[in-house]
Amino acid sequence: MIPEERQALILKKLNENRFVQVSELAKEFQVTTVTIRQDLDKIEADGLCIRKHGGALKVNPGVATETPYYIKRHEMTNEKERIALEALKLIGDGDTFILDAGSTTYALALLLSNKAQITVVTNDLKIAVKLAEDPKIKLVCTGGIARNYVYSLQGSIAEHVINEITVDKTFMGADAIHHNGVISNVNVEEVQLKKSIIEAADQLILLADSSKFTKSGFYKVCDIDQVDLVITDSGISKESRDLLESRGVKYIVV
Repeated sequence: MIPEERQALILKKLNENRFVQVSELAKEFQVTTVTIRQDLDKIEADGLCIRKHGGALKVNPGVATETPYYIKRHEMTNEKERIALEALKLIGDGDTFILDAGSTTYALALLLSNKAQITVVTNDLKIAVKLAEDPKIKLVCTGGIARNYVYSLQGSIAEHVINEITVDKTFMGADAIHHNGVISNVNVEEVQLKKSIIEAADQLILLADSSKFTKSGFYKVCDIDQVDLVITDSGISKESRDLLESRGVKYIVV
């Protein structure tokens, strides 16, 4: 097992148990306690845990944090695949749309090979590399400043490209959807770009697994009632369903 895979599994245990012990993790993964401490140091450096004597504690579960891509791709994978399959039904041949940066939109990008003459705009480097292989897809990559560990582009260059276009749909991700209906982000530099991709589309579709609900992310992107459709998974709580229904937001649970 490579370190990134082991760290993703450790983070999953943190999410489930709130605290993990070095000795128990070393035994489970059949590595030394030194290796586990290095893993926890890396996870703490990414802002996803707090190191304690003999182990680590998960950060406040009600506050979204910046999650490196190597961890995001191992989280809620089945749910993201189901969300992506549902989103694919909304894309027709010849459509133009924006794929926001993120692991759920990347899951959707993996399914686009059977679509013809579509135009895809993205600020996600991994999505761009994948779609560049398909001659049937017209790819527009925003350019901009690359962010470490998350493979997204941001800044004035990316914003300028988005501000100059109009598309049929935007498939947007979110760091957090608070119980008050605010969709927010943990990185302030991304917020203006998020607002631009909202304005560029005739239809805004939010792809968000259930773990994103009832969290806050510090920097407001928009209100939930600005979204035309939410696609999420069956882990969504009754409280979150009630929020969507009270705001008149259409949603699909997969």
